[in-house]
Amino acid sequence: MRQERSERTRRNLVGAASTVFDQSGYERATLSAISERARVTKGALSFHFAAKADLARAVQADACAVSGAALAEIARRETPAFEIATAMTHTVVRLVESDALVRAGARLTQEIRTPDDPALHVHLNWLGALHGALRRAKADGSLLREVDVPTAASLLLSLITGTTTLPHITDRGPTPSYWAHRPSPEPGARQHETGDGLREAGDGQHDSGDRRRDLGDRLRETGDRQHETGDRLREAGDRLREAEDRQHDSGDLPRDLGDRPREAGGLPRDFGDRPRETGDQWLTRALHLIRPALSHPRAAP
Repeated sequence: MRQERSERTRRNLVGAASTVFDQSGYERATLSAISERARVTKGALSFHFAAKADLARAVQADACAVSGAALAEIARRETPAFEIATAMTHTVVRLVESDALVRAGARLTQEIRTPDDPALHVHLNWLGALHGALRRAKADGSLLREVDVPTAASLLLSLITGTTTLPHITDRGPTPSYWAHRPSPEPGARQHETGDGLREAGDGQHDSGDRRRDLGDRLRETGDRQHETGDRLREAGDRLREAEDRQHDSGDLPRDLGDRPREAGGLPRDFGDRPRETGDQWLTRALHLIRPALSHPRAAP
């Protein structure tokens, strides 16, 4: 009975920490705020977690466990493996937009030094699942023969991270969907948070720089295999530009934006009447554009 109560308290603390880290970031999060949200004493918190860093690691581990379990379930589907890989990208985007635990895990990975361990580093967790699915896709023929699996996996991961951080159109102008659930802080608080984030980012630049150099070396080694894939991606880019031109011509996205009255956010006053585009919708369009560079066209239903 006591062990069950202890486990419930621990889960409660991790859930509270997820919300606080998600809303405030690692630097600004306090143990007081976490214990208050969990409705436990600081003594009870300290019994389970000696420091804020321990709580952060627990949140990261649980975020990897939750998203990893969702991806493992998709991996068991009996469909062409490229479709499994794209389904994984949609699942992760939905989790990031709807689950504070997964969102906090992703944010912590960006804000604090995280070991290159898929059980703690959500991006490596997702990358591993995508890599496995695309290896199967190469074997079953649903991934084009000339496409390099590690590069394709990195491309899909970049779509996930881009979809969850790029601005999407809302009824009040551009708002990053990754942070859309948060109220906008006061200017002073924004400056304080930015300063804290820059200091934290500076501390992590040395290690991340080494990792980037290692990744760059690996990407250069596979560069010769990417010529045909690059051509296909350029063709996809041309199709995107053609689609944008069609939008302009049809009136969906006027060419005279610069001549129209604007709100403080920089968009025309009537532009906010357009419905919000979710990350999932944005991802669908992006995958449609890059699909010819990676896989065969899907047969019509």
